[in-house]
Amino acid sequence: MSTDSAIVKAPTGALARRTQTPAEVKAELNAARERVKARLATLEDELGAVGQWREVVRRHPVLTIGGVFVAGYLIGKWWGRR
Repeated sequence: MSTDSAIVKAPTGALARRTQTPAEVKAELNAARERVKARLATLEDELGAVGQWREVVRRHPVLTIGGVFVAGYLIGKWWGRR
């Protein structure tokens, strides 16, 4: 098995084909992985406490259970009227 073999990438343009070495493919994958990590970090920052709900429950268990109970009660009342 040869390590010099080229990998054919799916055409990105209008019928154009390009061959890539395994090192080029690995570099592209690493770059894509870094882009995904950066976007995930941005999303986590934007979500704030909503994205960290486990920590909120851990810090405020009684308040969380009370909030869930009230929400369930209100939903039950709303559906009961129909």
